[in-house]
Amino acid sequence: MQYWLKLVCLLLFCNVSYAGEPIVIGQSGPLSGPLGVAGRSVKAGMDAYLARVQSEGGVAGRKVVLRMLDDGYSVERHVANVRQLLEEDKVAALVLSAGTSHIDAAYPIVQKSGKPLIGTMSGAMVLRDAQRSLIYHLRASYADEVRRLVAQVQAVAQSRVFAVWQDDGLGRDAFDALEAALKDARITLVGQQAVSLKSMDAAAVAAAVRAAKPDALFMLCVTPCAAKVLSGVGSDGSYRFTPYALSIVNGEMLSSTVGQAARGTVISQVMPNPHLPSTTLVQRYQQDMRRFSEEEKFSYFSLEGYVAAMVAVEAARVAYTSTPRRTMEEAMQQLVRREIHGMPISRAGTPGVLPHSVTLSMIGWNGKLVH
Repeated sequence: MQYWLKLVCLLLFCNVSYAGEPIVIGQSGPLSGPLGVAGRSVKAGMDAYLARVQSEGGVAGRKVVLRMLDDGYSVERHVANVRQLLEEDKVAALVLSAGTSHIDAAYPIVQKSGKPLIGTMSGAMVLRDAQRSLIYHLRASYADEVRRLVAQVQAVAQSRVFAVWQDDGLGRDAFDALEAALKDARITLVGQQAVSLKSMDAAAVAAAVRAAKPDALFMLCVTPCAAKVLSGVGSDGSYRFTPYALSIVNGEMLSSTVGQAARGTVISQVMPNPHLPSTTLVQRYQQDMRRFSEEEKFSYFSLEGYVAAMVAVEAARVAYTSTPRRTMEEAMQQLVRREIHGMPISRAGTPGVLPHSVTLSMIGWNGKLVH
């Protein structure tokens, strides 16, 4: 059934009326640019969950509406969008911003507003500082992901690691974590290369990797960067190594972009397997993606968007049904240390929070993710 037909059916048969003004949550994310596919997938997951909420009558008689602005993965556009959402559009909260440097640059605006940022598509420690108490985390840190990947390197007895890292807040944070994890594991870092997403010299990176002869290649960067690395290094079939990537890399896109060179890539994941309906969360996610979404494919990115929307709606329920009414920030403070459908919520400087899980997937020889 096509998306518009689904929407018409929803409007005709649900016949829900709303008594109050909408609750508007805001997001600045990459709907275009190098991470456009991931950003659109995140939005699809958020839209699917919010459609479920509207079909069930909203929150306290109000619709919950997403106001999303495209930043194209530009720091400057992200900052401008956050300013507009908080100061002009007066959204109740921000949800699931992407980009370490982007979020860090916009945080003074968030702090001035006193409104929460619910979820980040970043695991950087700079965003988990106690001074950034308005940021609420729904995923593990990059340090957690790196430690899990290094444990896998140990498990398969690899001993020579080369790291390619994005020269920004994301890459610097992840590379620092990698150096510490390798030192603890007594594994040798045989080389490293900082790269710029806009001006990356893939041939030079490939030459440096081959010269170092690693058996494990860590790609601490986003999907387009990882694709350039593998397309260069992987073009020489005479040399074998295992690529490792963080959860911000879209495994399906990496596989479709570089083909055989992506096979065997190990990717850390911070969300449950979106393809395996073994939990109530994933079952509901799959049902809602089929029912409400134009993009019916399941992915880690759309599930992360779904989870962020779910937590934002739960905060809205706490805020808008309390007497007297609470702010979304007060509601999020109440939700810290809790799990919602098995997903922990944490905040820097708050003791006793539940740990966020990290699992592994791999791009198989058929180009599909193996979990």
